Amino acid sequence: MLPRRKAGFAVAAAVVAVLVVLCVGFVPSWLVGNAPGLGAPDRLKAVNDVRATLLQALGGLLALAGVGLGAVLTSRQLLLNRESRSIDLFTKAIDQLGAEQEPTRQGAVYALEQLAELDSRYRGHIHALLTSFVCSRAPWVPGTPRREGGPAGDVAAAIGALRRGGMIEPGAASELERVDLRDADLTGLAIPRVCFAGANLEGAVLRNATLAGATLTGALLRDADLRGADLGTADLADADLTGALADATTRWPEGFTPPARSGGR
Repeated sequence: MLPRRKAGFAVAAAVVAVLVVLCVGFVPSWLVGNAPGLGAPDRLKAVNDVRATLLQALGGLLALAGVGLGAVLTSRQLLLNRESRSIDLFTKAIDQLGAEQEPTRQGAVYALEQLAELDSRYRGHIHALLTSFVCSRAPWVPGTPRREGGPAGDVAAAIGALRRGGMIEPGAASELERVDLRDADLTGLAIPRVCFAGANLEGAVLRNATLAGATLTGALLRDADLRGADLGTADLADADLTGALADATTRWPEGFTPPARSGGR
């Protein structure tokens, strides 16, 4: 038992002992006093009656205190159990992110997203883990062969978790520099303060994506579908928009000259 807890129990026991002594010895006689007309037998009976009443009241208070203490201890135990489960889930998911099998890594992503919803203390850590996971599993290296069908399932799962935003704290940035998301379906993407600097988004579908405030410096957006995308305050310095598809609903930064291509697919 912890020293502080021992000290607390000792103080509580001392308080109870003092209350018992008062209820048995001093308070009944003080309350009855020297009431006129009471003989010795009647006065003794009154003192005993008061003593019994006080002891009953004290017993009731102690019973309530016991119930309250039990509730507090139960609540603390539940909290400890929850923390233990969160730690186990977090540790296991981290191990599974490095597994050789793609479905295992994908399951780890979903487990981390669930943990972020259950325990807010892990959100920042999970956000950092998922962005790091995407960067490590899908780095853009010039000359890398194009993957048929877009990003792998585990990378797509991590991007999906990030776009749902359950682990992204207000004001946090998502660092996804130099990632390979060619041909990715990012329809309606809305990751706050996302940084795609130097990323390859060639052929990616970004229809109706919210990229206001996004960093896209040096990003490759060749043949990307930007119809309905909001790029109003995005940083497009040195971005390659050759062949990018836009329409009248695409919002561009003020003073930016959009690519000539337009129309539908």
